[in-house]
Amino acid sequence: MKTTLLVSAAVFCSCSFAALPAARPLPAPVRTGGMPLQQALNARRTIRSYKADALTDQQISDLLWSANGVNRNDGKRTAPSAVNRKEINLHYLTAGGAFAYDPETNRVTKVSDEDLRKWAGRFKAPVYIVLSADLKRAASRHYAVMDTGYVSQNIYLHCASAGLGTCAIGSFSRIKGGEKGKLLHDKLGMSETEEILLTHSVGIPDEE
Repeated sequence: MKTTLLVSAAVFCSCSFAALPAARPLPAPVRTGGMPLQQALNARRTIRSYKADALTDQQISDLLWSANGVNRNDGKRTAPSAVNRKEINLHYLTAGGAFAYDPETNRVTKVSDEDLRKWAGRFKAPVYIVLSADLKRAASRHYAVMDTGYVSQNIYLHCASAGLGTCAIGSFSRIKGGEKGKLLHDKLGMSETEEILLTHSVGIPDEE
C-alpha cells in the first residue's frame, strides 16, 4: 500500500511539473548605441497605425529591457521604483500568445496560447505590452501609478530610438458590469493583488 502511494505521488508530481510552462531566454539586450537622448525626445510621438510585421526576439528583448530591465549588478532597473519595491510587471501579447517577462533572468514564460491583443487595445499592432502593478508589493497605489508612468516613458523613448511606434492606452477591455481590465487580468492568470494600469501597442509605424 505504501509503495503504491509513493508511486502515485511520484506520478502526480511529475505530471504537475510537466504541466508548468517552461521559461525561455531572450537574446541579451543591446545596451549600447541608439539615438542620443535629445534626438529620441525630439522623435518621440504617439503612433496608432502599424505594419503587420512581427517583431523579432531581439527587438522584444531590447524593448522589455529598456522598459524595466535590470541595468546594474544590484538588480535595480532602467525605470525608477518607489522604495525599490519593483512592483511593476510586464507581459507582452502577440498573435502566438501571451508571455510574462522576468527582468532578473531576461526570460519569458508563456502564460496563454490565446491571441489576447484585442483585449489590450483597439489598434492592429503586432505586439502589446501590458503594464501591471502588484499592489501587495507596492509602497502604495499612488506610487504604483507613478512607477507605471516611468516605465511607459521608457517604452516611448526606446521606440523612438529603435524606429518603432507605440501608443499608451488607458482604456482597455472591460467585463460587462466589471472593472476595467478585469477580463485581460484573468486571461493572463494574474493574482488578486495585481492590477493592470496601462497597455502599449508596439510595432513598425505604417504612416505616409
